[in-house]
Parts: sequence; C-alpha cells; structure tokens
Amino acid sequence: MFRNIIFDWSGTLCDDMAITIEATNFVLSHYDLPPLDRESFRNEFQLPYPDYYAWKTPQAKLEELENYYRESFDNSTLKVTPIPHARDFLDFCRRRGIRCFILTSMDPPAFDQQVREMDMLHFFEHIHSGIRNKEHYIPSLMKQHGLLPHETAFIGDMQHDITAAHCAGITAIGVQTGYNNVQQLAQAEPDLIIPHLGALRRLMEHTTSAPKETIKLHRLELSCHIGITEEERSAPQRLTANITLSVACPFADMQEDISRTIDYARLTYRLIELAGSKAYNLVETLADELATCCVREFHATTATVEVHKYILPEIASCAFCTTAQS
Repeated sequence: MFRNIIFDWSGTLCDDMAITIEATNFVLSHYDLPPLDRESFRNEFQLPYPDYYAWKTPQAKLEELENYYRESFDNSTLKVTPIPHARDFLDFCRRRGIRCFILTSMDPPAFDQQVREMDMLHFFEHIHSGIRNKEHYIPSLMKQHGLLPHETAFIGDMQHDITAAHCAGITAIGVQTGYNNVQQLAQAEPDLIIPHLGALRRLMEHTTSAPKETIKLHRLELSCHIGITEEERSAPQRLTANITLSVACPFADMQEDISRTIDYARLTYRLIELAGSKAYNLVETLADELATCCVREFHATTATVEVHKYILPEIASCAFCTTAQS
C-alpha cells in the first residue's frame, strides 16, 4: 500500500498533550492571559505555532516565547508516553520493509530525549525535527530521500499535517489521537481519517497482497557446537542451511535500491556468526533462531530455513525445517 511513511510525532506517535498545555499556559501567564483547559486548547491551537502565538500574543517576540516554553517543558514532571498502537504499527512497518521518517515541529533536543526514552529511534530512517512550517519543508524532504509521491503517506493529527501532505502530493492520513478532533481534521480534507494506528494496520494488512518474490540461499556453510551430549558439543560440526526469504517490496519497484531488499551478503555473515555464537543442544533450536533472525533483523516477510546435519553414516544428512513470519 505504501513504501514510505512520514510521521508527525506529538499526538500521532507520542502523547505529550498534557505537558504541551502546561508549557503553553506557562507562556500565556507571562502575558497576563488566562490558562487554557484541554478542550479550549484543542479548539484553538494550530500549527505553524509561530502563527498561533502571533495571533494569541502579538506583542511578544518569538524567541522570548520559545524560551518560556522550553523552560516549562524542560522542568515539567509530567510523563510523556507512546500513543496506544504506535509501537506495534512501527514494528509492522519495519517488518514490511516500509521506510519511516519523522517530520515534527518539536524542538530537536526535546524530541531526541523523548524518542530515546521511549526506545523508538531505531524505527526511523531519518529525523526532521524543529520544522516550524511543514508545508514549506516537506517537498525538500521528499527530494532528499528520493520518495515518490504515489508511494508515500504522511500521518498526522493536525490540519497542518494534512495540508503539508497535500503540498507534497502524497497521501494525507489524519489520526484522531492528538491535538485536532475529527471535525477539524475533516476541514483539511485528508484522504483518510483513522481512529488510531491499529486501524490503519488492519487496513494495510487487508489491502496489501502477499509477496511473490523470494530470495534463496543454497547450502550455506555453518560451523556450530551442537549435540545432546557434552562430548558431541566439544568440537564444532559442519552444518549446511537452505534459506528461502519472501520480501515485501516487488522486485520491479526496488529501483536499484538495496534498502528495499535484503542484503544477502550481510545476512550470510550474520547467520554464520549466530550459528557459531554459542552451543546448541538441538538443531531445531538453531533453525528457529536462524529463521527468526531473518525476519527480525533483516525484515523478511517470511523465512523458511532448512538445516542439514551430517552425523549418521547411514544417511546423507538429517534435515530440520521451520518457517518464521513477520
């Protein structure tokens, strides 16, 4: 369905509304303006935030506003947490080989702290933070990463995210977990409005066809300490493995880009390393770990691993076969 997804951060993947309202009210207090409750904040706050504050506090300098905001944000004791379904959806994207990016107006140091505390940085190919006007910026983001409009979506929780997607000619998806309600999102005319990312995952699972392309590795040579007895495990044994991998991206759409497929050289050396990293009692365990590695670390959609052990003189080999799926 999509090869690339650009994500907003606040309200889309991260629930930081409470701390944002607290910081906004801290700013407003310096200009003798009344505080906002959650509902009034959602009704009036808009991006780009310099435009919002120019309307709310026309007498204030932007640099001064930002300093007040950061002071409150940095000293807050409120918790910031991942939006429900966000981590599962990012993991789904990773397994499908979908390239993921962040485009957020959040101050880079604050974003970096949040994404690392929530252990989510590894999901993203590149971070674009501190972007005040996403509408102006997103075309250069697309060009920088070689993203094609018909393969790309931008998921956000605010009208500004939707209009930014329209500016780049990409699919605009509004999610109802953040700062704008469904009526506000609808005014920006997104291509799709979803209640949460879990719903989008289900939609993508139902509309994405099963992969047809496969990559096969024949007779991969492995050396492993393996066997039931300590004596058998004392010396390394020669094993071989046949591996069949399914990939999410059709070969015709890869455009000579190795990031869209599986680097079989890296995979080969990783599987050799894994087999030699410890002693195993059962070949079944080794086969399972090799298949799981193909899926989790190299993002194969499915991985079928057949390991051959050469131990009995009466037979050419004994084979153990298993399949792992993303």
